[in-house]
Amino acid sequence: MIEAAKTIPVVRGAFREYYFKQARAVEEPGKIEQREFGYAQFGQAGMTRHLSFNSIKELHAMLVKEVPSDVYCSNAYYKFPTQPMQEKQWLGADLIFDIDGKDLDLPCVPSHTYPVCTNCGHALPPSDEKKEYSCPSCNGKKAERVSIPCSKCIEGSKKEVRRLIEFLTTDLGMQRDNIYVYFSGNNGFHIHIGDSEYVPLDPQARSDIVGYLSGTGLLAESVGVRKGREGNMSFIKFPRGGIAYGWRGRIADKLKIDGSSIIKLKHIVDQKGGYAGFKSELDKMTREMGVRIDPQVTTDVHRIFRMPGTLNSKSGLAKTRCADLESFNPFNDACLLGGNKVNVRVKTHVKLKLKGEAFNISKESAELPAFAAVYLICKGLAEAM
Repeated sequence: MIEAAKTIPVVRGAFREYYFKQARAVEEPGKIEQREFGYAQFGQAGMTRHLSFNSIKELHAMLVKEVPSDVYCSNAYYKFPTQPMQEKQWLGADLIFDIDGKDLDLPCVPSHTYPVCTNCGHALPPSDEKKEYSCPSCNGKKAERVSIPCSKCIEGSKKEVRRLIEFLTTDLGMQRDNIYVYFSGNNGFHIHIGDSEYVPLDPQARSDIVGYLSGTGLLAESVGVRKGREGNMSFIKFPRGGIAYGWRGRIADKLKIDGSSIIKLKHIVDQKGGYAGFKSELDKMTREMGVRIDPQVTTDVHRIFRMPGTLNSKSGLAKTRCADLESFNPFNDACLLGGNKVNVRVKTHVKLKLKGEAFNISKESAELPAFAAVYLICKGLAEAM
C-alpha cells in the first residue's frame, strides 16, 4: 500500500517518533527469551523472522534503529527460537483468538469501503453498486476494498468479544482476570488467554475449542432429538446430564424448553420436517449464537502475532490493551501518533474521525495532522506531497 517515494519517509518518520518517545507502550511478552520475533519493513516484500531478544530493551533498540512497518512475536515458546522451524523445539504456545470486523458481514461496511486500484492506486468513493470494477484511470480490473471502520463496526466487533468472553468464563471455566483483550490496530480484536493450563494444547485440542465456541457440528442428539429407525423419523430422549448447561442450555433457552418438555420438543421437530429439518435448523441457530473467530489463528501453534503496543501499517493505529472494553474507543485510545502537519494528496472524498477531530476532505490536497495523514496513507487513500 505504502509505495510512493515521498510517502514512505513521512510514515516512517511518524513511526520512528512514536517508537522513540513511547517505547514503554510496547508490552514485554512473558518469557521473552523463548519467543520468536519478526518484522516487516516499509517498501519491502517479505518479513525478517527467526529473531530473538533477551530483554525488552533490546527490542526497543531494534524498533528505533529499523523502524519496522509491523512487528510480530510468536505465541509459541521455543528452546531455540532463532533456529529454522523444524529445529526450534516447541515448548508450548499461548492460546489466542482473533475477531476481525471484516468477517462479521456488517450491513454498514459498503457505505465506508473504498475500491483502490491494485494497478495504479486510483481510489473511488464508496458505492453500494455490485457492478464489475473497472478503474477509470488505467482501466484495471482489480481493486483492493479498503474500509474505514465506523462506530457500528467497532461495536459489532465488541459484541463478538463479549460473546466470546461469556463462553470462555461460563462454559470453559476461565477466570476473567486471565482474559486480555487487545484492539488489533485496524478493525478487530485479539483475545489473549493468560492461563498456563492451555499452553501445552496441540492444534487438534485448539481446534476442538474453536469448534465448541462456534457451535460447529453440534449434534441434534445432544439436545435430546434422536433419529428413528426409518427415514426422517425422530424421537425425544434427553441426555442424562440434562439440557441446562453449555450449548444444550443455550438451545433450550432459544426453543423455550426444559427437561420436562418432551412433547413440546417433539412438536417443534415435527414442525421443522423431522430429524433432518430440525438438524438444519439447529445448524442455523448455532451459526447465529456461536462466536465468529478465525479458526486458523487459534489452531496455529507456530504463528507470530502483532505485538501489543506496536503500530499497524494498515492504519497507523497501535495494538492496544482494552482495560475497559465498553469505554474503549480505538479512534482515540489507539491513535497515538503526533500532530505535526503533513501535506497530502487525497485520492477521493473521505470522512473520518480521529482523536476527537472530524475530517471531511473533499479537495485533492490537504494539510493534516500526522496521525490523520498517516491513517489515510496506510489505507491507500492519500499520498504525501
